[in-house]
Parts: sequence; structure tokens; C-alpha cells
Amino acid sequence: MLPRFRAAFARAFTGSDATAYDVDFAHETPVGPGIVGIAIAPPVTLTAAHLAALPDLRIAAVASAGYDHVDAAGLAARAIPMTHTPGYCDIEVADHAIAMACALLRNLQAGDAHVRAGGWSSRAVHARRITGATLGIVGLGRTGALVAQRAAGLGMRVIAWAPRTPADKASALGAQPVATLAELLAASDVVTLHVPLTPDTKHLINADALALMRPGAALVNCGRGGLVDDAALRAALDSGHLSGAALDVLDTEPPPPDHPALGLPRTIITPHLAWLSPESEFASYEMAAAAIATLLGGGVPDHLVPGQAKVGA
Repeated sequence: MLPRFRAAFARAFTGSDATAYDVDFAHETPVGPGIVGIAIAPPVTLTAAHLAALPDLRIAAVASAGYDHVDAAGLAARAIPMTHTPGYCDIEVADHAIAMACALLRNLQAGDAHVRAGGWSSRAVHARRITGATLGIVGLGRTGALVAQRAAGLGMRVIAWAPRTPADKASALGAQPVATLAELLAASDVVTLHVPLTPDTKHLINADALALMRPGAALVNCGRGGLVDDAALRAALDSGHLSGAALDVLDTEPPPPDHPALGLPRTIITPHLAWLSPESEFASYEMAAAAIATLLGGGVPDHLVPGQAKVGA
């Protein structure tokens, strides 16, 4: 990774001498004077305490699309611009979400457990047909749009709640737009979440939302753990109201041994790997390297986070 990062930094640097900057790697957030740029990806954090110990920091480049692991307010208070890397893993996350939705409909996790427990009855698994099932997509940004296209290709009925996406664009992706989240929840066999975690979306899927889902429906979350109220999800699974859930993200990562999600019935849990492939991992850090190099070379980097400090402000 480090050679690729250094090469991307050198390519993007427009100043007089890129070698004037030492580009290095650390397993934890580095602190101290002389650090002018930092590329950081979850689960590593950039906290207020880190910022206080980084007096010379000029840019924070988040090597991920989300940036809830970074003290954005602290950066803004010091007028330090922040960039992120939207798009670097959209394909991987969309593929993972579709794989999870299909696994839930076919009930693969139950089939695997059944065989390992000594069973061999196809009817005990209660698999369902993927073609014709209704997939409800919450959010039609980059990833949600790719999910819609993949689901339509599988012959699924695709509906989407995406207030910021024009209806004609949703239709072009193969998705039927719906007016409210409640309408989507009530009509979907599987609901998949593709919105960022913000104060407005925290616990978007709570007890009230889960109660609106049709009996036997399933939930996929490859977005952020905080989008789902774990206690409410457990109740919906324990009662049998939901047939299953597939989670790639949790509210605490890595989860402690007593994390409630680890004991959820009829679930698939993966370790925040939806984003990962060799291609996406390189891309995220190369984009971060280019952002840092561009700013240090006197330019305006791509993918500045809206609402943060402006370059030159």
C-alpha cells in the first residue's frame, strides 16, 4: 500500500519538490509537530485529542466515503479542510448488498446450519424465489443506484425511497420511487440501507419502522451500524416478524464478545468487508494521497466534504 500511496502522491503533487515531504505509515493516528497531512480510514479515529496534538495539520483526507470516525467539527473550527473518497468501493458494496439480499431470500444461513446440525431436508430451509421478490432500497446515491441496477437485472421488483433523487432518474435505474419510507417498508420483501449516518438517520430503522415491514421480510445493512436500533431488531427477529437480517456494519466495531448483535437469530454478520477488494483498497488511499498532494502543491483537492473548511479560507 505505501509504495502505491507514495506514487499517487508524487503524481498529484504540482509544487516544486514532492520529495520534500516524508510519506509514511502508522497503525495508529500519529501526533506531533511537523505532520501537515493525514490520510485516515476507519476503524482508526481522528479525535479532538489527536487534533490538539497536531499543531501543523493542514488537511485531513479520509480514505473512505463516510467520515463519522473523524472530528469534523474540530477540523472546521481550525479551518482545516477535509476530503473523502466517494465512489472508491461502490461496486463492492453493491455486490455485497445484493449477495446478502439473495442469501436471505434463499435462506442460505439456515440451510448451512441445518446441514451442519445433521439435517438434509430442502423443505426445512424455506427458500424463496429471488425473481419477482420486491427489494426496497433506502437511498439512491452511488451505491444505491448500482444495487437497483443489479436487482433489476435479477428480475426483482425494485422500489426506492430517495427524496433527493428525481423520479425519472430512479425509473431509469429500474426502480419505482415511493413517497415515504413507511410505504417502502410495507411493500418490500427485503429492505437494504444505502444512506449516510447523520443525526437525522441515526436509528432510522427503529421499532416503529420495523413494525411497518411486512411479516417475513428481511433487512440488509451495508451502510453504517447506527442506522439500525439493535434492540428493536432483536425484538423483531425474536418475535418472528422478520425472517432474517444481514449486517456488514455494527454500532461498535469490532464488537465486544457481549455485543447484542452477535446473539441475533437468523442473521448473517460480516466484519465490515462490503467495501473490500484489492482494487477498492488501493483506490481509497490513492484518492487520499492525491488530495493531500494537491493541497500541499497549492491546488484545490477533489472531494472536499461539504460544510467543512474551504481551501484558502
